[in-house]
Amino acid sequence: MKKTLILSLFMMVLIINACTPRATATSAPLPSLTLTTGMETQTPIPVTPTEVNPSAAKKLYANDLFGLSFQYPSSWYDLSEFVSDRSLRVEVGSDVVYPYGERPEQGSSIKNSYSIVIQYTKNNQNPYWKDTYQTLLNFRDGESLSGAGSLLIRVSQLNIGRLQGFEYITTLSETAQTDYFYTRSIMVFDEQTNDLLTIMGQPHNVELNNGEEWREVYRTIDEANLTFFQKLVESMTFEQ
Repeated sequence: MKKTLILSLFMMVLIINACTPRATATSAPLPSLTLTTGMETQTPIPVTPTEVNPSAAKKLYANDLFGLSFQYPSSWYDLSEFVSDRSLRVEVGSDVVYPYGERPEQGSSIKNSYSIVIQYTKNNQNPYWKDTYQTLLNFRDGESLSGAGSLLIRVSQLNIGRLQGFEYITTLSETAQTDYFYTRSIMVFDEQTNDLLTIMGQPHNVELNNGEEWREVYRTIDEANLTFFQKLVESMTFEQ
């Protein structure tokens, strides 16, 4: 019961922040466009992604029960897997990945790390994601919506095998006063089976120096790991 409750809470947080077909998705950095928000207009500063060697060695993750598999960098830490009913949650990252729901007593010494969380739910019956999906559906690439606590930016529309949806960015709005966050997410689903897949990449333990604008630092870390994010998505396969 406790683990099921934890999983449900994670799904809510994701929205606030965020045959065996081969994935055909393409990811993109935050567009260098003028973003029209519900309250204001913002022009983000372009950031050049850090070049990453796409031929680096990979590890393979496969779950036969859910029919899901993907590849991730061999230099990253071993993944954390959590299963609850029809949902599978897997996390990989450049820092130690702890079991879902557990936190270390002492913080990590690795600065500017990055993690990717994959959650796949078969025959999803929870409508928590539909408002965000509808908002992204009505946007064009680069458009955004700023609320009291978060800023939502559509990056692109994409397909992963038989699932269709969007890639988007969620970050702290200009008016919010809570902890910093910057998350690159993918949300795709199958209308016939109600299968829902979310993929969330996020910087952790970010080091900020005096005079640095926090959003640009977080964004730079995201850009530096964008190729890892893309390659994981492109390698993803799953069965009906």
